[in-house]
Amino acid sequence: MTTPDLLAQLNFARFCILTNCEGISDGQALLEPTKDGNPANRIAGHIVATRRSLFPLLNLEHPWSEEQCSVYNTPWVEVDRVKLAPLSEIMRVEAQTFEQLANAVQNFKGNWDEHWPGSRPDRPQTYGQRVQFFMLHECYHAGQIGTLRKAIGLSGKI
Repeated sequence: MTTPDLLAQLNFARFCILTNCEGISDGQALLEPTKDGNPANRIAGHIVATRRSLFPLLNLEHPWSEEQCSVYNTPWVEVDRVKLAPLSEIMRVEAQTFEQLANAVQNFKGNWDEHWPGSRPDRPQTYGQRVQFFMLHECYHAGQIGTLRKAIGLSGKI
């Protein structure tokens, strides 16, 4: 595992997020693709909120509080819609947290192949594998937003 590998994955995940969210208005981001289906707002917010659990690994502080993150880690049918941030705000925080992550990965002084002390004993994970997991998570959800574009009447992007 190398820093350039992780930066490439981080940049690809970001490309997918930005490309698939491009042109989605704050209102469109709240449209449910099916009854109780996750809208783009929930998915993009979930990406940003989930980064909070990666931040301690890289000695970073997430701009959202635990309470704000919990809104986006709650099943959509249980979310208090009043607590949702507009997609434009989510994308602002996505840019901020991306820069934090990119800088932290670029300046990581440890060994990516060293075991992360927070991993489970029965499933040891390295620092690099932990970061890779989050990049895969983000690409997965960015793909969901790409699919949602068509459900809300927009053309595909990727």
